Amino acid sequence: MDLKKLKSFKELSLLLGILIYAYIVNWYTGNIGIIPIDSFGFLDTGFSILKGHLPIRDFWIFTGLVVDYMEAFFLLLFGNNWNSHLAHSSFMNILATAGVFFFLKELNLKLVYVVFYSLSFATLCYPVSGTPFAYIHAYIFSLLAIFSLIIATKKRSTLLWFILPFLCSLAFLSMQTPTTYILIILLFPIFHFISKKNNYKNLKYFILGSISCFLIFFLFLYVSKTPITNFIYQYILFPITIGEGRITSSGFAYISLLDQLNLKRLFGEFKFIHFFLIPLIFISVKNFKKNKELDNSINLIIIFAALAFFFNQLITANQIYIFSLIPILAAVLQMNINKTDLNFKFSYLIIFIVLFATVKFHHRFNIERKFHDLENLDKTKAVNAKLIHKNFNNLMWISKFDDPNNELKVIKKAINVIEKDTRSKTLITHYQFMSTFLNKPLNILNRWYLWDNNTHPTENHKYFAVYKSLINKNIKENKVEVIYLLGNENEILFDNVKNYFNDICFKNKMIIKKRFSSHEIISCKK
Repeated sequence: MDLKKLKSFKELSLLLGILIYAYIVNWYTGNIGIIPIDSFGFLDTGFSILKGHLPIRDFWIFTGLVVDYMEAFFLLLFGNNWNSHLAHSSFMNILATAGVFFFLKELNLKLVYVVFYSLSFATLCYPVSGTPFAYIHAYIFSLLAIFSLIIATKKRSTLLWFILPFLCSLAFLSMQTPTTYILIILLFPIFHFISKKNNYKNLKYFILGSISCFLIFFLFLYVSKTPITNFIYQYILFPITIGEGRITSSGFAYISLLDQLNLKRLFGEFKFIHFFLIPLIFISVKNFKKNKELDNSINLIIIFAALAFFFNQLITANQIYIFSLIPILAAVLQMNINKTDLNFKFSYLIIFIVLFATVKFHHRFNIERKFHDLENLDKTKAVNAKLIHKNFNNLMWISKFDDPNNELKVIKKAINVIEKDTRSKTLITHYQFMSTFLNKPLNILNRWYLWDNNTHPTENHKYFAVYKSLINKNIKENKVEVIYLLGNENEILFDNVKNYFNDICFKNKMIIKKRFSSHEIISCKK
């Protein structure tokens, strides 16, 4: 057999094995417990799309547009069930891992290192959540954009220059941050490379790709009959108020940047990232003196991207999702060290630290489910979620909010009531899987229901009138006759909900004390 072919077959086989592992590890961890508001966030929005009830146009979202449509695709492909939900996130873990594998190959690392770092990345990337999560989608598409730019500058690939804007668009339409920071960072090396090399052919393909993205997006808005103003308010202006609140520590902020700026968080929680990031910065400074332009361009793009991800992690209210930067930073550091006489001394140290960090965070975040605040719960008390519905196959239900048996009892009661009710209805809940599993449109108003101006505007917010107008339109056009509320005790209160509706009166009924209630829309005439 030809040695070249043998090498290619070996690499392909290893890549296939890595991708299978990437799928399985995410699938496994995604079935270990849930946090309702995050774990189910895209199930019903994806299902709503299949039923013609579209995000931005018909209900409020402030992020995750691409995630919604991808969820719809996987539900269409594999059916309205939990496995389709996990297939979505597991596919994203495969996509990201494949991107890392090919990127590391471009760094000219030995195959054994490429395999090792790819496996580490697959373990630490999507499995921290397990289920579709907008931040991680944006993170993955941003990484793929970064890798594409670096490879494009090395190989002079016009195709990658054309694809680059599409990856950036997918990232931004998944989550505005960290994508916005990454876009700003990428613009500098893009125009530096093009102007310095006088390679305006690449610029032409980059601009062509950018124009194509805008045209496709505006065509999408036109075909779906989605007003551009809806998009601007929901996806641009409202999220800006959340970001401003967290940076300025306003009363709107669920969590502020100042709350996060302490030594324990800055250096303690992220020490393994800093362990590789700081030496990489030091090497880059030295490379400037040695005029190693290509190596340094790779270093600088990776460094500034890592800092952007780090900053975004600080201001998000979510658990840490960027530990998968560790194998990427380690690999880039090793690329630099391989070109010095320090190779033998430091390679094993890098491998050891990455291995230690991978095992540590896999256990804490993936197995113990710290990302979903489940690490202190006894997982042996988890209950098979098939008790709720047959479409919940494989999920072991446990959450931080309630005893799993009691929580499932409440949900099952709610499902029975809603299923028997033939009226047009709306369900307000963090258990955003009811529409999907019942195969009934429940006319959702928005993806999440937090009353702190972090998921939708409340009465004291400047965009409250915009939100109120949208959901009243939803209620009217869908001829909703009853609104159901389902949550944990005092989590979703009707006193918060009723203020959103114009000239609507209700007949209220508590079905399960402080957990599940119905609110029939009636005439306001006495």
